[in-house]
Amino acid sequence: PLLGDDAFCYIDDIVICGDDSESVLAKVELFLKQCRKTGFYLRLGKSEWFKHQVKYLGHVVGTDGIKVQEKKTQTIIAAPRPESRCGLQGFLGMCGYLRPFISRYSDTTAPLFDLLKKGAELKWQPAHERAFEALKEAVQNTITLHAPTPTGTYIIETDASELGVGALLKQRQGDVEVPLEFASRKFNPTERGWDKRERELFAVKWAVEKWRDYVSLAHFVVRTDHNNLRYLTNVDTGKVFRWALALSNYDFTIEFLSGERNHIADWLS
Repeated sequence: PLLGDDAFCYIDDIVICGDDSESVLAKVELFLKQCRKTGFYLRLGKSEWFKHQVKYLGHVVGTDGIKVQEKKTQTIIAAPRPESRCGLQGFLGMCGYLRPFISRYSDTTAPLFDLLKKGAELKWQPAHERAFEALKEAVQNTITLHAPTPTGTYIIETDASELGVGALLKQRQGDVEVPLEFASRKFNPTERGWDKRERELFAVKWAVEKWRDYVSLAHFVVRTDHNNLRYLTNVDTGKVFRWALALSNYDFTIEFLSGERNHIADWLS
């Protein structure tokens, strides 16, 4: 009866949460009754009670947000350069688990994934070495993400390069804007041939649809390059018309995001 709202379970890792000590105590009592009823045993030495911050599935979850567990980041930072395809796949797998915390993850990892393409030789060039070090630095500098609140305007910031799309979901909570999640994707060869305006507009469409569960029921803000605002009113190709039509289902305002205010670029730097 607790799962979903008050308790979260992954295999044998269970977290019970609440807004205050009294509510947590009541939920823990209900949980222990269920354990007794079903014959579920707990190991006391591996249990923690009434914490403001807990380690869960490689993350540190607390009242101030969600952070990456330091042990996980240190493992990646200390990892040597992979010498085999299997080793590179394993390294990228570890890093991929942290991609919601990493700005422009797809751009950063693109040269490394190129080494895994069918028929590609695992021969490290300076571009691969730079990507490897940049990814480890990004892992070392991951930021704290926050949980969304029922109220507060959502903000999506987007940016597109020649390689892919980067986006950041934020929310205005009180007087500050807090980050909720980073997202990114690579462009395929066809998409890399689009002009800058098309790439930037696609970034908006992709990010809005990715986070539609957050933004579909209320007005939100999209921050991106000012060219997109003009382009939305100057539809001249079939695919751009389809993108504009898809975006017309949402209630949002586009704001110009200057370079010095582009947090995606800031965190990437």
